[in-house]
Amino acid sequence: MPIVGLPTEIQIYSNYMTELRSRIKVVTQVLAGHIAEFPEFLGAEIMFLQLRKALELIAFASLAANKDAYSAAHKTFAKHWRAKAILDEIEKLNPDFYPMALDAPKEIAQGRKHFSRPVDGFLTKEEFVSLYDLASGALHTHNPYAARDLAIQIEYTVPDWVARIQRLLTWHRVQLIEGSVWIVKIPDQGEVQTWAAAPNMTF
Repeated sequence: MPIVGLPTEIQIYSNYMTELRSRIKVVTQVLAGHIAEFPEFLGAEIMFLQLRKALELIAFASLAANKDAYSAAHKTFAKHWRAKAILDEIEKLNPDFYPMALDAPKEIAQGRKHFSRPVDGFLTKEEFVSLYDLASGALHTHNPYAARDLAIQIEYTVPDWVARIQRLLTWHRVQLIEGSVWIVKIPDQGEVQTWAAAPNMTF
């Protein structure tokens, strides 16, 4: 069904998660050698550009989920663009804003579902910052006279970074400021599903 008028915040969130999935697929295509005819450095730049854009999409989706409080605190919020700074400001308003990775739901009773939470394997807030800095650094052309080590410490391999982003977001929870919750499912294909959690869902 086409959206009439401006999208709601939950629709914006879904749209940004859909775009994020597409950008992660570009990374996996590069890893699979689908641009083998290009220089190796170009493949690396394409992957890190998409990873940085994916992180920006998480930041702006989080802004949408907290739009009312964020816009009240920042009158020029529509001009904000630095992903790390946006996350810092959102966290001041809503300490629980960051997506919570979930396992696929299990029905525990008629009409009741339970989401367990993975212990590790997903992108943490701290790793978000690390990857954002890494991706930003990988996109710049280095001054040949810079007196510093030009090697980039990537912490995880690119496939590992992709896996951590996917583990965070395939099923995740969004905690809103007023206490309500969104549940988000990002399938490999098809429509991203975002809906308000029913009261009988447990975590």
